[in-house]
Amino acid sequence: MAWVRFSSFWIYPLLGGLLFLLSGGQRPHFFQLPGLIMIGLVLWSLLEYLLHRFFFHWTPQNRRMRRIILELHFNHHGDPRNPEKLLVHPLYSLPVSGLLGCGFYFITENLFTTTELLVGMWTGFLYYEWVHYRLHLSKNNEGLLKQQRRCHFHHHFVDPHCCFGVTSPLWDVVLGTYKSTDKGILSAFPDRRHDCPNARENERIKN
Repeated sequence: MAWVRFSSFWIYPLLGGLLFLLSGGQRPHFFQLPGLIMIGLVLWSLLEYLLHRFFFHWTPQNRRMRRIILELHFNHHGDPRNPEKLLVHPLYSLPVSGLLGCGFYFITENLFTTTELLVGMWTGFLYYEWVHYRLHLSKNNEGLLKQQRRCHFHHHFVDPHCCFGVTSPLWDVVLGTYKSTDKGILSAFPDRRHDCPNARENERIKN
């Protein structure tokens, strides 16, 4: 059902509003808000890269952890046009948000500052979810989406060891995993399981 598939798009705005109300007595100066949200956005872009590179493509020894990573990411690599495997389930994103919130509060000791950092990260996360969904299910090749698709499809269908940033190539460039992508990959718009170099990896992780 669509409301379950897109649940993050109403869960996180509600959480942000609730935390904003709860932190009413701890508000910093109004002009700090844009800066805090921007910091959260930058932190999200880094987290997006690090999770994709070091966690989603990790093959742990523990069978249960392997199954979790398979469900989180490798199943998507094996079936990249399946809408049920594109978005992150709140079952996984909410605990991560909780850990981040605890970390921010421990550092800042201010619920409002913590809330605004989380709002920035959640904004980046929801943008990621929207972009990722459109990259795989839309054939729009205009503007920024065209460049995002070229990089992401290179990761999916050419070399899964590069181009880990979905919304931005920033950290790929900074950390040396950016690759120049082939324009021809857009016209192919691959959608079959065997087009993905990680399809065989899926079978290996299941065992």
